[in-house]
Amino acid sequence: MNMNHQRVFITVNPAETRKKALLFIEENLFGEWGLHFGEPVRIIAGCRSIPVLVQPFPASNPTLKLSYDMNQFLSLPAFSDPISVSFHPEGRTIQIGPFFAALTNQTPLQDGSLGEMERFYQEMTSYCNQQGIPFYLVKLQSLQEGIIEGLMTGQNGWETVTLPVPDVLYNRIHSRKLEASHSFELFKIELEARAIPMFNGRFLSKYDVHQLLNQEYELLPSLPDTILFSERETFLPFIEKHSIIYFKPASGSQGKNICRLTQVAGKWKIEPSGKKQELHFADSVEELFNTLKRLSKKQVFILQQGISLFETDRRKVDFRILLHQNDQLKWKISSMVARIGEQGAIVSNLAQGGLMKNGSDFLKEIFDYPEAGRLYQKLIRLAKNTARAIIEHHDESFGELGIDVALDADGHPWIIEVNSKPSKKFQGNYETFRPSVKSIIDFMLTLNYEKHR
Repeated sequence: MNMNHQRVFITVNPAETRKKALLFIEENLFGEWGLHFGEPVRIIAGCRSIPVLVQPFPASNPTLKLSYDMNQFLSLPAFSDPISVSFHPEGRTIQIGPFFAALTNQTPLQDGSLGEMERFYQEMTSYCNQQGIPFYLVKLQSLQEGIIEGLMTGQNGWETVTLPVPDVLYNRIHSRKLEASHSFELFKIELEARAIPMFNGRFLSKYDVHQLLNQEYELLPSLPDTILFSERETFLPFIEKHSIIYFKPASGSQGKNICRLTQVAGKWKIEPSGKKQELHFADSVEELFNTLKRLSKKQVFILQQGISLFETDRRKVDFRILLHQNDQLKWKISSMVARIGEQGAIVSNLAQGGLMKNGSDFLKEIFDYPEAGRLYQKLIRLAKNTARAIIEHHDESFGELGIDVALDADGHPWIIEVNSKPSKKFQGNYETFRPSVKSIIDFMLTLNYEKHR
């Protein structure tokens, strides 16, 4: 992966009057790069570059000393730690960075933090610092000037600074509406024009995911029957075919606005997720259809075959498997947790009061050792095959996916949901960085490396 990257201190000469752009390079580094006194090279940061003449100088560490104007033009922040810098002899260029950023629509709260994403972004920043990579947050904006407004973590929380355009972007926009906007499209066009990779560029709709996975023969036995809730013509046969049905928003998250439909003594029982929601009953299929029409409030909903999920103490259990692409662009498992719903709840989402345990430990508690291992492998294989299928049939790039899988009462595995913006709530119990932080940065390094190959 190493493109002759070295960690180098970057300092700035105070404003000076010299006409020529002189770049001073610590003498050992100067010799290592095979440079000559007064040689013209080009220094690059993000999308901007500037021609300079190089000159060695004595220093105790590998250091680049830029002129004030050069630093201003490249929009470099003040770096206290050494930064990754590489010299490319064939083009006689010195490249500062890479620069990595997360695309967000969040604004710091009054306490200067980013709420439940704070811990995750702090970990991303620290892990990047260790690699000599500047990490920051950016919002949608024009890249025409070749620089960008970003948020960098400082003494007083997140501060707005002008920065180089990042070399790789990780999309963490939380708004489907913003992702569907014209400004998002324009931003993507500008990234493409500059050959800047962005991954996880889209939320995934539940119905689109179903259609896409439906093309994979080997996944069909694990795919619950799913249709769009729209016409009576498709609704009636579906209702007749399944005794338990879930009614879900196609673009929902966190288990919100889901209903479970069950036939009880000739009536239909409609149980919404969420603690304070009341039950509805429908005497006929016609009444059921009209009630669901009203509940959908003109949004897109799906109907999904209900699976008799494996339960423990009347608590439904499913598994969230977090996957990342590695430097070989193969999917690997970063974590697997068992989500155990509240007693009697219709979903197991943590946002709806569920508990969480390490997935492998949970299976070992419930099943004997060989069976626990067999079920673990079954779920892992299903998640990897699902992630592979998403990449194969989708034109977006995904570096990270949260895949919800479950076992039914007979131990058969099912795909429940695929999430391209998995939750980053802090869940503790690892030493310094959660596995997903390392995986995401490693994937960004891979994309950056592929770009320069």
